[in-house]
Amino acid sequence: MKQVMNLSLYARINAYRRPFDADALSRSRDASTFMLSETLKKRLFAPMRLLLPFSVLLSILLSAWPVTAAAAPAVKASLPPFPVQLNGVELDQAHSRYPFIFYKDITYLPLTWNNLEALGLTYSWSKEEGLVLIPAWNRTAEASTEPPEQDLAVNVNPSGGLSAFVAAGPVAIGPESIDNQAEPYPFLVYRDVTYMPLTWRFAHELLGIDIRWGEEAGLQVIGGQSIVRSLIGEDADGLYFYSSHSGGPEQGMLRMDKDSLQLEWRSSGERDQLRERLAAVSLPLGGEPAELVRKERDLYYGDLKLYTFTDSDLWESNEWGAPVHTYTEYKLGDNRAVITVSLRIPLPVAFYGTTTYNFLVRDGRVSQLENFRQRLSRVIPNPDGSAWIASAPLPARLSGYVPGSALLALLDADGTLHLVNEMLNELDVEALGLANPMLENPAAEDGSLYVILGGQRRDDYTFTPDTAGLYRLNTRLEPERLGDRNPAAQYFLDQDRNIYIQHRNNTVENWSSGELRTWYDYEIAGMGKQPQ
Repeated sequence: MKQVMNLSLYARINAYRRPFDADALSRSRDASTFMLSETLKKRLFAPMRLLLPFSVLLSILLSAWPVTAAAAPAVKASLPPFPVQLNGVELDQAHSRYPFIFYKDITYLPLTWNNLEALGLTYSWSKEEGLVLIPAWNRTAEASTEPPEQDLAVNVNPSGGLSAFVAAGPVAIGPESIDNQAEPYPFLVYRDVTYMPLTWRFAHELLGIDIRWGEEAGLQVIGGQSIVRSLIGEDADGLYFYSSHSGGPEQGMLRMDKDSLQLEWRSSGERDQLRERLAAVSLPLGGEPAELVRKERDLYYGDLKLYTFTDSDLWESNEWGAPVHTYTEYKLGDNRAVITVSLRIPLPVAFYGTTTYNFLVRDGRVSQLENFRQRLSRVIPNPDGSAWIASAPLPARLSGYVPGSALLALLDADGTLHLVNEMLNELDVEALGLANPMLENPAAEDGSLYVILGGQRRDDYTFTPDTAGLYRLNTRLEPERLGDRNPAAQYFLDQDRNIYIQHRNNTVENWSSGELRTWYDYEIAGMGKQPQ
């Protein structure tokens, strides 16, 4: 079942300022749970999953939670007074052996084997450390091609008057230990199963679980969905994504229609053709090769001496040889241009071993842009005579981006360079659309840019979450905050200057229109294949 939601409602729910029922959605926050039933023991100790001898695992598990639960104080809980969905499947709360429960206006999720599998979570357990939940991003998540399985019984659960216990054993989520006795919404034990409160910190921040509320659907718990991977690119009508699903050559990538937000498979051959087309497109406003002349150590742009190379500039590596010189010119009109000189030792890893110098040529004079010592993505002329100078974030060697590599500056009409990172005291200022070859100009007609502030200070590297967000920045350098930043999301500005945000759990948001769509792995895997 595909999820579509108005953005304003999604923003309110994701802020978790309401309870998960009509009166209490703001206090609800997390989701997951563990059990020691006979059913779980059979699943835990299935031959393909067996890591330790059955007797050892059984003795460890049986010596823990039932004992501590019995010594813990009892609390009164009830079934949630609203429907509950897990990855799009409405749960039969009345007949569930381990139903979601409701305590102090907070919804609790049973950490059963089925639920952990559905949410892409793993766990470890020992007498010393107790229960440790491990979020999905600490491992390679496998796409689930089947809907969540329910543990159902014949007997009907009572709607109220359920007796649970505050879990007395140690609990941790990843490296973070939980002081369960001090928690306002502690982990509970019900029917020998550990229950976790669906709080924002536990579910979303620590485990990557999304929680939403719908007037008809009720509480929706979403996690472990991973088929939709990183964005490849776009055309006029659609966005294209890599896929983690190994469904054969006919399921090589995913296409999302921009208007309907419908998803469909495209073949691996089409994927390769798309990548080739995008790679062949010259980045608009991305500069052209510059004709520079080197005379011994001096470098000239026409009759103007641009730079004198130092010994370190000309140093040759015994293993890799002399640095490779690349000269790029960004024309601004009115006898102005920005010239980039890049010296790169030919290492096998892109972006490393590079020294970059940037120069402004204006009215027959040369000045070095001392505060901008990085390769440029685009130089964007504005109607008021100013120009944006921007660098997209550099990819890190393993994953993510190099901190401090997303730079933005405004070159005003008088030739003064204003480094936005310095002005806002932000380590990273990412202008959206820089790397999209289908976007002619990331700036609007008035010269304003959409930018992402990371919320890390440039001067002392401390994090200031209140400043992190999506902004509109005009050429007067006046930032206008448009929304919060999701640090786990990827932002994309398409050729029509619509902002798309790719969230976790197969979720894509058209921020400009306010629409949001989520697909479940089992839905995507079962979609009809696109013929080649």
